[in-house]
Amino acid sequence: MTDVADIRNFALVGHAHDGKTSVGEALLHAAGATPELGKVDDGTSHLDTLPEEKDGHNRHTVSSSIFAFEHDGKALTLVDTPGDPNFQADGQIALRGLDGAVVVVSAVDGAKVGTDRMAREAKESGAACIAFINGMDRERADFDAAIESLAKLGLNPVPLALPVGAGEGLKGVVDLLEMKDVPAEMKDAADAARQQLVESAAECDDELLEKYLEEGEISEEEALRGLITGVHAGQVLPVLCGAANREIGIAPLLRAIGQLLPSPADRGAWSAQPMEGEGELELSPEASAPLSALVLKTCIDRYSGTLSMVRVVSGTLKGDGQILDATTGERVRVGKLLKPAGAEHSEISEARPGQIVALAKLKDVHTGHSLTAEKGGARLPELPIPEGVLSYAISAKTKGDEDKVHASLGRLVEEDPALRLGREASTGEFLLTGMGELHIRTTVQKLKRLFDVEVELKTPKVPYRETVTRKAEHIEGKLKKQTGGKGMFGVCFLTVEPMERGSGFEFADEIVGGSIPRSLIPAVEKGVLEAMERGGPLAGYPVVDIRVRCTDGKHHSVDSNEMAFKLAGSSGFRAAVEAARPTLLEPIMNLEVTAPDDAVGDVMGDLSSRRGRVQSSEARGNATVIQAIVPMSEILEYQSTLTSITGGQGAFHMEFSHYDEAPAQVRDRVVEETRKEREAEPS
Repeated sequence: MTDVADIRNFALVGHAHDGKTSVGEALLHAAGATPELGKVDDGTSHLDTLPEEKDGHNRHTVSSSIFAFEHDGKALTLVDTPGDPNFQADGQIALRGLDGAVVVVSAVDGAKVGTDRMAREAKESGAACIAFINGMDRERADFDAAIESLAKLGLNPVPLALPVGAGEGLKGVVDLLEMKDVPAEMKDAADAARQQLVESAAECDDELLEKYLEEGEISEEEALRGLITGVHAGQVLPVLCGAANREIGIAPLLRAIGQLLPSPADRGAWSAQPMEGEGELELSPEASAPLSALVLKTCIDRYSGTLSMVRVVSGTLKGDGQILDATTGERVRVGKLLKPAGAEHSEISEARPGQIVALAKLKDVHTGHSLTAEKGGARLPELPIPEGVLSYAISAKTKGDEDKVHASLGRLVEEDPALRLGREASTGEFLLTGMGELHIRTTVQKLKRLFDVEVELKTPKVPYRETVTRKAEHIEGKLKKQTGGKGMFGVCFLTVEPMERGSGFEFADEIVGGSIPRSLIPAVEKGVLEAMERGGPLAGYPVVDIRVRCTDGKHHSVDSNEMAFKLAGSSGFRAAVEAARPTLLEPIMNLEVTAPDDAVGDVMGDLSSRRGRVQSSEARGNATVIQAIVPMSEILEYQSTLTSITGGQGAFHMEFSHYDEAPAQVRDRVVEETRKEREAEPS
């Protein structure tokens, strides 16, 4: 059984198309975990296993792949994360359960927006980082420029290796710790880089720094010790280099992963809450402790069902037993334990602290859930789930498939927590929300492949609202019905007036003298509320931010009842809103855009053309983060524009801010569109 000190759990992170999967394939092959070098381009990858990833048009990772293997006495688990912003949430979630990360950087383009984003995610997750500059065999590869791009991100990069040649002339790399086989023409450059490495290592350890200042040198073992301290503390980023597709520089990278990245023992205790009682617990990675584990990922297979990828934090997890889902409080039956290896899995008898294993068919257990022992258990903090940025209205392509579509989508939402399925009450549409257009369309592909159902996607309707702009006083609402028998009679007088944005609704009972019996006043309010939900006179959207005062009325001792006054309240409200100069409110979104520096001007110009107002901009490495507020109607299809402007390097996130009065041209357009829709409806 592998000691916890010899376990390494790490992710490959970075920008899209910088070669993370190729680096992973090279690591697996170099370690002897795969019989041949898997390649993304020809579909032989052991990490990209989904049909959506092998598609010739896409050829990119859409879901984190987990592969456990052994090398040089250590048990390693590699998690290959997506680089495209549409799918990065999957990697962001997985990072919370890992101890280290390899930041993969393009030798041609250097660190980009996605590099910065995922490096920051790794740091926030507590994962220690090293970096690998990939593609040194490509035309225009520039090691020094790539190092400088990492420095601009504030990552304190220090070369741990130097390339021997570049482009087609790449011959290998020089390991600056071992300093073996240094070409004569590179001796001066290697010595200078070695000196920088030693100084950086010494600065990470006070004792080493004192020795270095006194003697001017430290040993290779001491330099390694200093680097380990610096990496674990996030003070320094050792940088290696090579070409994954030619397996150049992979052996030093594999060695650095084992030497520099932390083990679960190095990471130490995790904070948790006891299942019984209050306070906080510290869960040490000890096999004898009560079981605690975290679900990092959920995978759905059409034939084998659901697989839960679980990181054991403390205790020992055994197959064919019962544990507790600490998140829901429900008991869960555990079947076989599987060691994940891409698309292949092998059965194991138990899993100890630090190990990541796959569990099949855990009932109602989802990504982010905390699992624990039935006795003496603890609940780990829930994983933060990124909010989706783009919604599509979704409907069944075939009539009668609605229930099947919603049930199947529910399964995919369980697998991918960055997806959200909900219904917008004011428009009646079912909305599928994700991290971008490609995320949504890939989900639709999986829906067809896994469950054989097809759907249609449409740009969603904007959930406008209506309100009033002035006071309308003493407006009559009346119901008078006489049908020979018992009639219905109710009269109320209402005053409506606008309220501050976001304040909702307020109802005031100002009846004096019993003109409406106290028992019937709630019926008036109920009628008003129902009329608000049915929609205002402009375009039928719900009415908000309004105060309604019931000031007077009339009743009949026999014919007045709750229904009569509810209908009177409803008709009076509609008439009062008509008289109070109604207007349309549009949703305004907070928008955060990250764009490369050379595209910032174009991005800001585009936002201005969308009636957006830039609130601030902040430099972040080679990119700029722009904060703006923009009407929702202007950015429903923003992603394709941002991709075009930034060459695919831009990313954005948005969330609802507030409602604001729509300009006259927007109001008139929406009213006209609503009129045409109503006329087109079958009578």
